[in-house]
Amino acid sequence: MSESVTPIRILLAEDHALMRRGLVGQFSLEPDFEVVGEAENGQQAIDLATQLQPNIVLMDIEMPVLDGISATQSIKALETEIRVLALSAFGKDNQVVGMLAAGADGYCLKSIDWQQLVAALRLIQGGGTYLDPQIAHKLASMLKANATIASSQLQSSSTLTEREREVLQLISEGASNQDIANQLYLSLGTIKSYVRNILSKLSVHDRVQAAAKAVREGLI
Repeated sequence: MSESVTPIRILLAEDHALMRRGLVGQFSLEPDFEVVGEAENGQQAIDLATQLQPNIVLMDIEMPVLDGISATQSIKALETEIRVLALSAFGKDNQVVGMLAAGADGYCLKSIDWQQLVAALRLIQGGGTYLDPQIAHKLASMLKANATIASSQLQSSSTLTEREREVLQLISEGASNQDIANQLYLSLGTIKSYVRNILSKLSVHDRVQAAAKAVREGLI
């Protein structure tokens, strides 16, 4: 006698009735899945998730009343084991970032193959995460772009003026603020201001670190 398998309980959150009907029909052919509820907007998704406690919410993003991102955030705040898989027709940057930031356990496009969707759901139910290859590529590109911007900003913020380089040179030679002020014929307050700017631009905490970085990176 075969051992019965507890089906994975699915809540569909999708505002298009035809799409929901199609998904229900497909899931009816999978013995280890059971659709326990259908929501046509984000608020219904929250209410039904609370009431039915499904294993996974298959969440559309662009829905009336409350969008999928806000609904996901609320469902995740319930502190239950409910998993959320985004299923969207689009992979807009703000939607991808928004869903993942809200706590979604995966992101699929509606163009996904059925068997791949089933595999993604099983993966998520087992504690894993899933990103559609197109979404993963988009996310990687976004991270790369952000890293480039951050690098550019860092390089810009680390650019020392000619006077700051003079002060840094004297710091590396062990001169005190008063010594530097005397040599450059500037006030002590002005030198202190230069030192603060140098430490900030080099992202270091003290004069020793500033001198070490200056030598290491050829700034003087």
